[in-house]
Amino acid sequence: MIRLFTHNDLDGLGGPILAAIAYGTDAVTFDSCRYEDINEKVMAYIEEKEFLSYEKCYITDISVSEEVAKYISETTLTEGDTAYVLKDHFKLLDHHITAMPLNAFNWCHVEDTDANGMKCSGTALFYRHLLTQNVPFKENLTKQLTDVFVEKIRRYDTWDWAKFEDLEAKQLNDLFYLLGKDRFMEYWCTRLAGEDGEFAFDETQKLILEIRQNEIDKYIESRNEEIIEREILGKKAGIVFADRYQSELGNKLAELHPELDFIAMINAGSGVSCRTIKEDINLGSDIAAVFGGGGHAKAAGLPVKDEVREMIINQIFKCDSK
Repeated sequence: MIRLFTHNDLDGLGGPILAAIAYGTDAVTFDSCRYEDINEKVMAYIEEKEFLSYEKCYITDISVSEEVAKYISETTLTEGDTAYVLKDHFKLLDHHITAMPLNAFNWCHVEDTDANGMKCSGTALFYRHLLTQNVPFKENLTKQLTDVFVEKIRRYDTWDWAKFEDLEAKQLNDLFYLLGKDRFMEYWCTRLAGEDGEFAFDETQKLILEIRQNEIDKYIESRNEEIIEREILGKKAGIVFADRYQSELGNKLAELHPELDFIAMINAGSGVSCRTIKEDINLGSDIAAVFGGGGHAKAAGLPVKDEVREMIINQIFKCDSK
């Protein structure tokens, strides 16, 4: 049995899809995590002794704190006559620059750019790792299609799809949100293990993707009309309240407003997403990390804490917190 803790976006789901093909759907359990709850979930997995039921635990496309990583590295737990060295049970594979300090722990591998100068993704790192493992991976998939599938995810997550003008990579992410996590995973597990070696959308998918793109375009137009300018840590920020399409919205607003250093999109329910197209700003370290978040130079995020949500409710409804 294999357990995964992974991010809650397309790149995060790529790992469980590959694991399901490598080990079998019934042998894989995964949790989709946010930065606000990843540490809590991993520690509960240890403290409640769930790890006893699994051969290996992977953390992909997201990272635990250095404190949790240190605990895993230094802890051996005894159950009966058996000693369990936690660092031998875990493997972390991430590509966010702000997680680089975790490379100090030998069970963690954080890589932002590969040896060929290509930006990494969590799915690509996990795929590369699986190909080195003693699992019936190569026999269980259509490798040519899987190579393309993994690259499409990498291109979308790193925004290389725009550089390569690879619209299919962007549409793959749209399909993920349209189908939902479970149906998307079921669909691609079947496709990647089948005989169809071509990456293509069928006519029905093309139609719903076209409809979705029209919705995205209208949403961007409406958010652009409500942008608020503020100075944050010495940078000019454009702030909007948005609960959808953050990647496209942020990049498009950054293009429309070259006078701004970055765009911050607030979704009180899940966090704040930041985007920039400027080369002299590192959103991951210069902005997100300061407020308890992380990410890449041009795309990063930070959490909205529970007490902030409580404050918003109290301000809107003029009520006292309990």
